[in-house]
Amino acid sequence: MRIDDHLRLSRNLQILRRTVRLSQTELATKIGLCRSSYSQLEQGERLPDLHTLYLLSQFYHVAMDVLVKCDVQSVLSDYFLHQNLSKNERQLLKLYSRLSEVSKGQLLERAEELARLDILRRKETLQVDY
Repeated sequence: MRIDDHLRLSRNLQILRRTVRLSQTELATKIGLCRSSYSQLEQGERLPDLHTLYLLSQFYHVAMDVLVKCDVQSVLSDYFLHQNLSKNERQLLKLYSRLSEVSKGQLLERAEELARLDILRRKETLQVDY
């Protein structure tokens, strides 16, 4: 395992454990390790064997490669960000993420124009109603 993968894994384990609000002892017990062994994993002093990596992935309901290759902090941020979005808002974000940087800039400019027009229309509607 490369050193950056090793460090990412230990950081991810810390973040995930804190997210589920468990102590190292509680988590270690749940996956069948002693606390000191689990602590070494989080501190990056020890690599998990395949069985332990599998148990951790099962506990957190993520693929093993996610624990090693992904930045869990950004994944969690994206997850919580998207929890309160409507279906249309999620679809817009999905489409936006597929655009080139130039197209993203153009889309933002057009969205600002549409927002300004919408505000003007609402103001006009309010004035007509009086």
